[in-house]
Amino acid sequence: MSEPLERVGVVVVHGIGEQRRFEHLDGQVRSVIDAFRAREAKVTVEIKSAADGAFHAEQDTWRAGPTVYALVDDPRSGKRLGIHFHEVWWADVNEPHSLFKQFRFWRWALALWLYPDKKDSVRPTAWAVRPPEILGRPKWRASLDKIWTRARLFGVAFLAVVGATSVGLVTFFAERVLNLRPPNVIRVFVSYLAGVMLYNQKTRFGIGFPAEPQDFLDTLAEPPRVSVRRRMIRTILETAGENYDRWYVLAHSLGSVVAFNGLMETAYAWPGYLDGNQCFQAVSRNFAGEARQDWQAPAPNEEVSPRRPVWAPQNLVAYRSHIFQKFHGLLTFGSPLEKFATIWPARVPISKEPAFRPGTTWLNIYDPIDPVSGVLRAFNGGPQSCCPEPQNIGYAAGNVLLVNHLAYLNGPNNASSLTDGVAEWLITGNSGRISKTAGVRWFAAYGSRHWKRSAAAWCWWIVSVLLLAIVGGLVLPIVWSAVTAMVAKLNQHVTDWLGANQF
Repeated sequence: MSEPLERVGVVVVHGIGEQRRFEHLDGQVRSVIDAFRAREAKVTVEIKSAADGAFHAEQDTWRAGPTVYALVDDPRSGKRLGIHFHEVWWADVNEPHSLFKQFRFWRWALALWLYPDKKDSVRPTAWAVRPPEILGRPKWRASLDKIWTRARLFGVAFLAVVGATSVGLVTFFAERVLNLRPPNVIRVFVSYLAGVMLYNQKTRFGIGFPAEPQDFLDTLAEPPRVSVRRRMIRTILETAGENYDRWYVLAHSLGSVVAFNGLMETAYAWPGYLDGNQCFQAVSRNFAGEARQDWQAPAPNEEVSPRRPVWAPQNLVAYRSHIFQKFHGLLTFGSPLEKFATIWPARVPISKEPAFRPGTTWLNIYDPIDPVSGVLRAFNGGPQSCCPEPQNIGYAAGNVLLVNHLAYLNGPNNASSLTDGVAEWLITGNSGRISKTAGVRWFAAYGSRHWKRSAAAWCWWIVSVLLLAIVGGLVLPIVWSAVTAMVAKLNQHVTDWLGANQF
């Protein structure tokens, strides 16, 4: 006899790239559904369609919110669950392609190792957060880690720029003329750095040369990361309002920074991310309301980010402990959070306001061959109610540099795969399949296999530099010859025209 139906919510946050609406949701949920079926569970999947559709539409329109619903009957655990999947989509916040963006990207990427630190928050609510840091670490070691992180980011940026001027020229024409997507390696290089650039810049630009600022209407004169965080905050509130028995967040790559920001955002800042109707519903659900009498409120004339809504009273705050009452866990994979914590800790502050239930789990999956990911050490040491301590777990996502960054939830759904561990976690609420690192693809942080895969990553980097140098030596002369021939031909046309039109 199966147990009564249990309602589970899952928030899926995409990372770097140019995902279209629901594209990441479809890919990740597809992998999890396959894992359900691999463990012989009966699964029925339903897509929540929108009531309206485009005229002469070629396909159905999916509805935002809990878009995918999976009814799972699992014989292994004897459980029946209804799992609702939500997507946080923010790819459209990234700047549109333009020549000006390309030049800005090259300039920023090559100067990345000198990009200014951003350590402490300057917001009026800075008292409510603390920067992530490795406790007890000597200053000289902190400086050395910072230099090493900058060096690695510069290495990625250098390869991105060199690749863009050689392989990138070929893939540019393949994508624009033949409508072929470039290889994953090139896309990961450029998209990762472009996303990091977007998250650190103050202004979003549009197309044109030079491009004009093109902020979203609801975030005028505010950094584009405010728009990204707004998507996360609103999805968290929506998920909490569904009254699930438990719910989770699965965040990939730069999406882990987005997810972490949403989970750590201060109670005072929350109304700035909501519209009036959403805030009214939050108050009616006891997710927001008046602050305690002893609460330290910013002065009314202090400028906050996001800006305080005109309709929001000064003492209106979110009740985060109520919002996260049913939140059970965060899974980050391929996460660059440690790199942000080293160079820009103010972008990923840790809340000092208690909000999370005892037993809330944070699992961080990384692979040394994936240069975007890493062991999280700067997020430990605080109260678990403020920030759950991450469990760092090594996982061999793949053996090809950067390609494995996109392969964490791909591959065969056997007992040693990450997808099987996620399936077990969602069905039973037990993360042991992941945290015990059982299986041929799992390993402990800083164990022998960690260092072997780190050595393999170095070999990949050396080979990549050599290959790009060879390709550049072959492609650039051809491009230079074509450009000089075009200039010479244009010059000849101008000369002939002037000769034929003399007065």
